[in-house]
This record gives sequence, C-alpha cells and structure tokens, in this order.
Amino acid sequence: MNLLIVQASPKKKGGASRFFSRLLRLFLPGVRKETVSLSARQDFQPILELLPSTEAVCLSVPLYVDGLPSHVVEFLGRAEAYCQSHPCRFRLYALCNNGFVEGKQNLPALRMLQAWCEKTGMPWGGGIGIGGGVMLQVLGIVYPILIGIILLQMALSFFSTGTLPGELWCSLAIQICTWLFLNSGLLFCLARLSSAIRRERVLPNRFTRVMIPAFLFVPVADVFMTLSSLFHGRFLVTLLKRDKWHSE
Repeated sequence: MNLLIVQASPKKKGGASRFFSRLLRLFLPGVRKETVSLSARQDFQPILELLPSTEAVCLSVPLYVDGLPSHVVEFLGRAEAYCQSHPCRFRLYALCNNGFVEGKQNLPALRMLQAWCEKTGMPWGGGIGIGGGVMLQVLGIVYPILIGIILLQMALSFFSTGTLPGELWCSLAIQICTWLFLNSGLLFCLARLSSAIRRERVLPNRFTRVMIPAFLFVPVADVFMTLSSLFHGRFLVTLLKRDKWHSE
C-alpha cells in the first residue's frame, strides 16, 4: 500500500496537526508512506501529482470555525477537478483536531470530507475527531523532556554510586503512566485508524480527547492561550527557543 499523509495546517512549522501525523507514522511500520505539507496554494500542484500513485490519503487537519480551513476547501476543489482528468482512486481518512475539550466538535469537518468523497466517488475511510489537540501536542513535548531528565539522573546516579535509587524508578514509572493515561484515548484511536488503513477498511468516525476533566482543562487552556497571546502566538516556540524570531 502507498499512503500519503497530508499535514493540512496553515502553520508552516509546528502545530498539532503535524504532531498527530507524526504519531500516526509510528503506528504504521512497514507501510510505504510519504508525508507532505499543505499550508498554501503553492503546495497544491505537487500534492495533486502524487494522488494517481497513492492508494490511501490521510488528511491531518485543524478545525477552523467548526469546519475545514479555507485553503483545504480550495485544495479539495482542485483535487476534484484533477481526479476527473487523471486516474485517481484512493481511500480518504482524516485526523481532525480542535482546541476545545470535546472531540465531537470535529464532526462537521469530518462530514464535509465524507461529502466530498460521495461527490467525487472516492471511498471514505473514516476519521478521528480529537479534542484538546494543542494540549496533547504540548504534553507530547513536555513529558519526553521530564522523562529524559529522570533518565539522566539515573545515569548520573549509576556512574557515581553504582546504584539506581528506587525513587527515580518510581518517578520514571509515574511520568510514563501519566502520559499514557492522558493520551490513552488518542493512542487507542490511532491504533484503530492504522489497522483500518492497513486492511483498507472503513473506520466509523471515532472521537477522543485529552484525558483531563473539563473543569481542569478550561482554566489550564485559558492560561496557556493568555501566555500565547502575550508572545503573539509564539509562546511554545519562545519557550523552547526553536525559532529564528526569538533571536531577532
């Protein structure tokens, strides 16, 4: 099988959609797959030219105003016209994420993609609606750092004393189990989606979210968005010092 994973966030760097597409790749070892970015009109033609040679497409896209981003809608229009004049036959899957806590908020966007498949005659493979997408992305950055720090402490302890303290093992287990719990719904849905892609089957739309109660999610998200706005939407980039903007 040839799988084309399309990261359809308008952001050129980072973004939750890019994070989820990378996670999906980890669930598909041995599958021939290519990942491309769809963030502007100049990306349209290179992606269109890949469609005749692919058997499955997975679109990783953020929710914009309870629908698809405008550049994705425009691309789908171009893809419809392109497939009418070229031999395209692929099954479309989708990963749709939003900043709200509930994954079902993505249902309208998934229905838009399913309607496009019905209009063009392409098979619809199903999709996953992910709530708390940005928070899951942040957790995917923070927890590996915390786990790395604990592993470094364990290494230093072993080389200096020849022992590994029990509290470090306990801290490591807590961090790993906490990350797995917070991401358990996402990991389960990605496993189901990857299985459907491998078997070329239809996956009924599934919805998941970050495993944090809504009464905790809302204030944490409010604090994050406030800090992000203070840095013109670059809070996470600034925090990690991964962008040229920080040094200018």
